[in-house]
Amino acid sequence: MQGMVESLNVSVAAAVILFEAQRQRVEAGFYSTPRLPAEYMKKRLFELSYPAISKKMARLGCPYPELDSDGKIIQT
Repeated sequence: MQGMVESLNVSVAAAVILFEAQRQRVEAGFYSTPRLPAEYMKKRLFELSYPAISKKMARLGCPYPELDSDGKIIQT
């Protein structure tokens, strides 16, 4: 392309919109404190980290084991 370009392409426009949305969410305090209960977050973390194990444990009606700070199952 030669000369001055007076429009943005789609990827740049999307990046600008996403950046502004994130800036507004930071300003509104959406990232400063979790909005979901801690117990729900622990459950979802286990289900996403260990999908096969979580399905089996849910079928058996067993509680999920605790995870350490690295996301590994704590052996009891």
